Formats: sequence, structure tokens, C-alpha cells
Amino acid sequence: MPAPSLDIRSEPPGPSLCVVGAGPTAIGVLERLVANAPALSGGARLTVHLVDPHPAGGGRVWRAEQPDLLWANSLVGDVTVLPDASVVVEGPVGEGATLWQWVQQAGRTLPASSAVGREARRLGPASFPSRPLVSAYLSWVLDRVIADAAPWVDVRLHRTRAVDVEHRADGATVHLADGTVLDVDAVLLAQGHLDATPTPAERATAARAAHAGLTYLPTAYTADVDLSVLAPGEDVLVRGAGLAFVDLAVLLTGGRGGSFDRADDGRLRYLPSGREPVLHVGSRRGVPYRPKIGYPWAGPPVPLRFFTPAAVDAAFGSSRPLDLRAELAPVIARELGWAHYTELFRAFPERTTMPWEEFAARYPGAGPEELRRLAAEAVPDPADRFDLATLDRPLAGRAFDDAEQLQDWVRRHVRTSLDRAADPAHSADSAVFLALLQCHGTLAALVTARRLTPRSESEDLAGWWMNLFSYLASGPPGPRLEEILALSEAGVIRFLGADVDVVLDEQAGVFRAGSPGVPGAVEARALVEARIPEPDVRATPDALVTALLARGEATERVLPDPGAPSGARRTGRLDVDPSLRVVAASGAVQPRLFAVGFWTAGAQVAAFARPRTNAPFFRQNDALARALWSSVTEPATALPVAGAA
Repeated sequence: MPAPSLDIRSEPPGPSLCVVGAGPTAIGVLERLVANAPALSGGARLTVHLVDPHPAGGGRVWRAEQPDLLWANSLVGDVTVLPDASVVVEGPVGEGATLWQWVQQAGRTLPASSAVGREARRLGPASFPSRPLVSAYLSWVLDRVIADAAPWVDVRLHRTRAVDVEHRADGATVHLADGTVLDVDAVLLAQGHLDATPTPAERATAARAAHAGLTYLPTAYTADVDLSVLAPGEDVLVRGAGLAFVDLAVLLTGGRGGSFDRADDGRLRYLPSGREPVLHVGSRRGVPYRPKIGYPWAGPPVPLRFFTPAAVDAAFGSSRPLDLRAELAPVIARELGWAHYTELFRAFPERTTMPWEEFAARYPGAGPEELRRLAAEAVPDPADRFDLATLDRPLAGRAFDDAEQLQDWVRRHVRTSLDRAADPAHSADSAVFLALLQCHGTLAALVTARRLTPRSESEDLAGWWMNLFSYLASGPPGPRLEEILALSEAGVIRFLGADVDVVLDEQAGVFRAGSPGVPGAVEARALVEARIPEPDVRATPDALVTALLARGEATERVLPDPGAPSGARRTGRLDVDPSLRVVAASGAVQPRLFAVGFWTAGAQVAAFARPRTNAPFFRQNDALARALWSSVTEPATALPVAGAA
């Protein structure tokens, strides 16, 4: 009787790397690994394991199984994950391939019978793509990167979840949910957004709501939430007016059979299906995020002047911790104003009354009040002036006689924002947008250099800054905001105002919401937290992260601060060093374990980039890829350890 055959799969000789997560960040790092391979591999052939329970390419956030009602909030022509000639990094760069190029060259060759193929045929560079179409682009990029990797790198895909990583000085053992065990030389954690268990406050609210027979949906990723618990015609309070709210509105209206058409006057109107709830929306700011700019703008972009790393060092010194709100926020506001006026004077000098040379000479040294006088003197139309405070809090100081007056005001505000976002005559807004992206890059460098005070890093960075950045630079597509207007006019969406307070009245059996600027309150038996969960590595159900924390092989970044009530400030984020190596509870750096993403204490870099902008996404990926090559090709003793002499 012949002996049974054994399926023994030996790993090829050479170093190996496991990347946990196979979405845009993983693609970007893999591309940089391949690009740097000729110079850094030392002739060794690298094996890269990509581990993700979702299809590789899109990962969870961009998975193709989402409804095509859900869109990306960037124009087709403004998305790339491959570096182009504008990118300045140590490794070589190619020509890149944007989403728009993919649409033209590959997307339109897909069968017209497929939803993505049909969509690709109707899109232009100034269109907003569906998430399934972006997923198709990402999958195509990954296939292309894997093909380009053939001379130096083998890529293996594992459609499962990584549940643990045992880190060693010379490598790591990765345990997968399907029973596979990978012995590798280094690991990169790139899961994207981690799941989060409800916070203590959310758990308490959920328990009280259940006791009162109310419906409560805590913070979550909207596409993953069971919205069937919200009944047709039911009044629903919604806390949050950003992108999660927009997704919620889409799924509860168009996702329930409603539709839109154009009235004779050109305005969009909503045709309800009768299955929609009524959404009462409130937030701190009280208005939806500003729409993405809907026209192409060639620039030229305005280079940073006041908020470069060198300018920050010159103004504040090169070592002491900086307060983001008190010290850096005014500098950022001045920088954004500089971009605004530079473009206004360049493109539309007829709308100014002062020579640019005079304005540019007076602007840098002017105080806040002098800046306002200078703007009024040089720019006659208030709509052409830059006022960040009013832009950020348009409802500040406003009071309304009743809720209907508020509805009318918010609709006019949103319509004005839409008109500006569609009109190249307001290209100063585009200059501000690009300046904001550049400011984010400077701030990322300051975070990496640990230049922020403990309070600013733990509170202002994820709070004030990311909220402002998202509101101004990462709002919804213009067509989506036009739909929000139509839903408001149809009575499906009602605005609650600014600084909304929500209480749970168990005795009355209702949630009650009110704004200080509007008389009365709104009651409902359902409340939705339309926000993405804040990162909290101590509370995530992610088995891998939980195991690392339990063994002390990783830790949350906690900042000593004598001014805090407890003497320290939590960040909720995984601690990493400036090179994105994971920091253990002992303070030692794990030389072969890296982590990147929104849930880590590293610089917060978007997982997409605008073409031709030398985006931080590529600079971070290149530095990370080069560090990974060093980790898998150099002896463990050559790698730095925290606290070593």
C-alpha cells in the first residue's frame, strides 16, 4: 500500500513580511516595497503575506459589496494610490495611474452589463465615483503592483483574519483565524479603522434606552449598521452632520426606494417612497460639512509660507512642546488666508482695490484686527474675504424665532456653499483647500517629531483639527449636499441648530434635543450617533491588538501631564515611534513590528492622495517600506531599541 502523500509547502528562501490589512494603505506600502527592491533587497527575494478577511484591494471600507448608492467624497480626477513625478521620496517613482486613468483605460472596457462597467462609461474626471467602482480600481492597482513585483517579491493573499502576533527579536509568528501559522521576519499592522466596542457612556445610554423601550444606535460605520430598526415615518434624532450622517441619509431615503428628479425651475426635489423616517439632525456646528469643490483647478498652488516646519521652528523654537489651539491655530489661519488672497489677487485683480505688493507687504505682520481692516480696505465684497472663524462656525451668535426660520437659514447657507463650490470664480477656495492639505502635512511632521503638548496631542489633534479639516476639506460631494437640500425641503430632514444637547427622559420615554439658538425642543423615540467611533485600542474587539496589549508587546500612547486630573492623558491610539515601530509597555521599541493608520499614534495620513501634490501618503509609505526592507534584511542586533545607550 503506497504511503499517503503529504502537502508540504515550503517557504522560498529569503526574507518574509506579513501585512495585516489589504486595503489602500497596504497597496501603497507594497508598491513602495517593490519600487525600492532593486536598491535595498541585496539580491534577496521577499515574500509578502497580505492578510484580510475582506477582498484584497478595497479592504473593508472600500469593499465592492457595498451599495453603489454610497460614493467616495473625492472627484474621479482627484484620486490616486500610485506616486507620480511630483512625489519627492528616497525611492524611485514612476508615472502613477489615477482613478480617472483607470476609468478611461480599464473601467470602460468592463462589460456594460456590469454595474461598474456602466458607471465607468458615464463618469468624467469631475464626477464622484461609487465605492464599488473605487474598489475595482484598487483591486486593479493591487494586481498591477503584484505583477510588477515578480522580479523581486512574491505576494500571497490570505482571505482570513489575523488573530495574534508573537513578536521576537529575529521576527514574528502570525496566527490566522483559519489555522495558518506564518513565521516571518517582520509584521506591519495596517488594518485601517479598527472596530470599537461602545464606550461606557454609550453602554449606559443603551441600557437606559432599552429600559425605556427606545431605540439607540451608537457610533459605528454607517454601512455596517442595521437600520431596519428605524421605522417608516418615525421621528429619529441624529447627532452628527458629517459624512456618516450623509451615508445615513442616503441609505434611509434612496436605499428605501425614494428618488430624485428636477423641477421645472432646475431645483432637485425628492420623491418619497413612504418608507423613510424623519431625521432631526443636530451637531456642535449645526450645519452639514461644506461640499467638495466640483470644478478642476490647475492652480498654481500657493506654497506654504507661515506654517512650514522651518517657519514653526523660527517662530517658537525647535524643541519646546507647542499648543495646537493657542499657538499653532492662529498661524494656520494666517496661512489659509494667505493662500486665499494670493489666488484672489492673481486670478481676479479686478475684485481688489490695492496693489498686491502693498497687500503682501502688510499682511505678514498684521494682528487680527489689522488683518480685518486690511481685508476690508483691499477687498470690497465681503464674500471675497477670508474669515476662518465665521467659516468654521456659521451659526455662532445667531438666534431664530422658531424652527422654520432655522430651516430656511440652513438651506440658504447650504445653497450658497454649493454655488461657490461649483464656480471657478471662487478659485480662492481651491487655493485654501490645497493649503489645508499642506498644513496637514506640516502638522503630521510635528506629530511625528512629538512637538505637541500632551493636551493638544490627546484632544486637539483628533478633536479641533480633524473636525476643522474634515469640515473644510473632506465634505460630501456637491450632488449629495444638493440631495440633502431636497430632503430638507421635502420634510424628511429637519435641522436642529448648533450646540445641540440631547437628553434621555426615561420618565417620559423619549429622547429630547434642543439648541440654545432655537426655541423649544424635539422629542423622538430613536437616537442615532452619526459619527465614526473614536480610536480606543483598549476597547477594540480586534483579537490581534487585544492580545498584543495583554502581553505588553504593545501599549496605548499615554502622555504624562501634571496638568491633567489623573496626571496623564490618554490618546486611545497604539503607541509607535517616529519610524512607526510598535512601542511595548516597557518602553522598548519592537524592532520588527510596525503599525500604521488612524488608530495609531503616528501621523494621520489619508489613504488616498490627490495626483501631482507630493502627498504625505507617498512620503510615509516610502519611508515605511524602506524601514521594512531594513528590518527583514539586517540582523536584529543592528536595529535600535528604545532606551538603549
